[in-house]
Amino acid sequence: MSGLSCTAMAQDITAGSDGIVVQTNDVRLTLGGRVHLDAVLSDDDVTMIKDEINLRRLRVDATVDVGDDWTAKFDADIGGISTGLRNVWLAYKGIDDVTLRAGNLTTPFSGERQKSSNHLKFLERSLAAALAPGFRTGGAVTYSGDNIAFTAAYVENPIDADDDRQPREDGSSIVGKIVWTPIRERKRVLFVAGAIDRRDLNTGAETRVRSTPEFGLSFSRLVDTGNLDGVSSYINLALEAGYAHGPFAINGQYLRRFNDAAALGDPEFSGGSIEAAYVLTGERQRFSLSSGSFGAVRPTGKLGAVEIAARVSFLDLEDGSVTGGKEKNFTAGTNWYIGKNIKFALNYIHAEVDPGRFGFSESVDAVATRLQIAF
Repeated sequence: MSGLSCTAMAQDITAGSDGIVVQTNDVRLTLGGRVHLDAVLSDDDVTMIKDEINLRRLRVDATVDVGDDWTAKFDADIGGISTGLRNVWLAYKGIDDVTLRAGNLTTPFSGERQKSSNHLKFLERSLAAALAPGFRTGGAVTYSGDNIAFTAAYVENPIDADDDRQPREDGSSIVGKIVWTPIRERKRVLFVAGAIDRRDLNTGAETRVRSTPEFGLSFSRLVDTGNLDGVSSYINLALEAGYAHGPFAINGQYLRRFNDAAALGDPEFSGGSIEAAYVLTGERQRFSLSSGSFGAVRPTGKLGAVEIAARVSFLDLEDGSVTGGKEKNFTAGTNWYIGKNIKFALNYIHAEVDPGRFGFSESVDAVATRLQIAF
């Protein structure tokens, strides 16, 4: 009898491209993770940027689905250049077309930030992502219809501040985002999106905007406002649009931050990017309505899928009495999707600052690669 029970239990455990899945009645546990192994070779003018091979990310995650209505998510970076908790939330989907989520979640503001790092067209997010919030703790409600999605959220501080890439910025935010798709077909999508993020900072809290030059192992930054005192609040605005037809996709974004800081001259910062990608092997570009972003490419051939991509981006942190610098980047890359779980990426990055954070002009050229294993 016990042998039969063990056999029945074993049949509920599977391992495949989606991870390790344990299914018991209405409860489904999925265990997964990701490894991003990067290498960077750079040629810099002034700022010393080290050539390096290292783990960009080593993440483990667990997802629990209870019936059709409840989902709990937990993941954490346990290795690589920045560690800490990431997604720690509970979601309820028992209302038609509505999802309620609470916990440590990605702020529903920028499609580029909301998209998984596994599905980026390049090794790193663009310069403009420095103006977009990342993980914060709070609650969000999302409505997704046939061609429109709206999300509203209230968020405070992240549950884990052990990530030097995103400043903590003690305070609270009200966030709203809308995505509209006048065209939404299986192989053709046109979307526009807009978002607002108003953050009120606690007394004595500091804010800071900075960015690495779009390759991830180095913490060297060519533009950086430094810690800004006296900012009582700020408003982030984002406009995004994109089009995909079969294997081709193009999308752009423009972000602007309005700081309420009279002593600093109420500075305004801005950033933007435009990127295009084409899958040479013909697979289509997939679209997420809730985030307003193009994501995964799923290979169909035995040798996988090959994608080429290019991006230009900018970040302007010079206004009022703030001299954080101005940077423009050009990035070209190729992605080889070797099955569903393995990707090899190669990027060339050219970055120019005029002026940089220290008041002088310089440029950096880099070649960066990544071996990605995700399940």
